[in-house]
Amino acid sequence: MIQVGSTMQTISFIDDFHHQIPHTPRYHREHIVRSKTADPSYHPARPSAVRRPSSPHENNDGPPWAHMAQTYAWVADQEHTRLDKQNRKTEQWVTEQIFLANRTNHGRSPKPSENGELRWKMIDELMYDYEVEAQRWMKQEESRRKAAEREQEKARIVQDEIKRIQTRVRQRTQSEKQKIADERQREYEATKLRERKERVRAERAKVNAWTTYESRWTALPASSEPLTFGAIPWPLFSPPATATDIIPANIIAFVLSPVHSQSQSRRERARSALLRWHPDRFRRILARVTAADKGAVEEGVGIVTRCLNELMAKDVKAP
Repeated sequence: MIQVGSTMQTISFIDDFHHQIPHTPRYHREHIVRSKTADPSYHPARPSAVRRPSSPHENNDGPPWAHMAQTYAWVADQEHTRLDKQNRKTEQWVTEQIFLANRTNHGRSPKPSENGELRWKMIDELMYDYEVEAQRWMKQEESRRKAAEREQEKARIVQDEIKRIQTRVRQRTQSEKQKIADERQREYEATKLRERKERVRAERAKVNAWTTYESRWTALPASSEPLTFGAIPWPLFSPPATATDIIPANIIAFVLSPVHSQSQSRRERARSALLRWHPDRFRRILARVTAADKGAVEEGVGIVTRCLNELMAKDVKAP
């Protein structure tokens, strides 16, 4: 590309030189315009000129006014020589600048033209190169802008994908949490249902145990068959296998259970149970127990009697 500073200086100097050309001889001006090389070492040959005297009085022949004419001619010749040297130096400098400018500008060689056309040609080339450079810069900027937009779009797509992934993970996590919560709720409800059913079953079993206890005590005096340890209607929800299974706490829970005798007080329940297990009354039943189970039955009856007496005593002491 042409260096803007040096090129503008060249154009300015060409303009000044263009204004100086009318003051030079015609043959020299045409020679400057028609110079066909930009080589700085090139020096155009000077046109042959008529030899003039080295001094105004070299030839003293003729009248006095002839000496004056010779003097004017000598002065004009000296001025012409001075201008010719000056213009040759100027032409050489301009040629060098044009050569450098054109060599820098893609190696193009100058075409023969008038000085004004050359000046405008250099301006046009300078503007053309400037426009080319500007367009190249604009294309680069546009490419960078589009690349930046693509990168921004990629970043936006990545961010959107990250957000979608995070949303899916969050939704999945929430779904898993909700699933776990629902499962726990189902388990809790199932447990409560089982417990409720178990309570209902237990209550029903207690009711059945009390009903069986009462019915067996009603049928016991009317029977004359031998009795075993298991045939005795013990005051327990679960029939004992041996005397050691008869526990006082379980006896109290059975006698005072809310599933039966709700119209009776604690003391009334304890007294009613004690009347059945009193030793004098139970002696007739004990006579029917087999010899193998008699000892276990007597031990069990003693546990029941003592438990009910203690329960009666506590109720009497209670305010």
